[in-house]
Amino acid sequence: MAYDEYTADRIRVLLKEKSVFFSEKKMFGGLCFMVDEKMCFGISYSKKLKSDNLNDPDW
Repeated sequence: MAYDEYTADRIRVLLKEKSVFFSEKKMFGGLCFMVDEKMCFGISYSKKLKSDNLNDPDW
């Protein structure tokens, strides 16, 4: 697993609290959260920074 499961769980809880229908896909060496069949954001581990990154595809 190339991402922190705790971070993924926090995101799942936040999306569920806001009643957002989402799915998850493992890609790019991490986990992507899909909303309306589009990538909303993803979690990956940075070996350089030695921490997880929350990636927004629009940046």
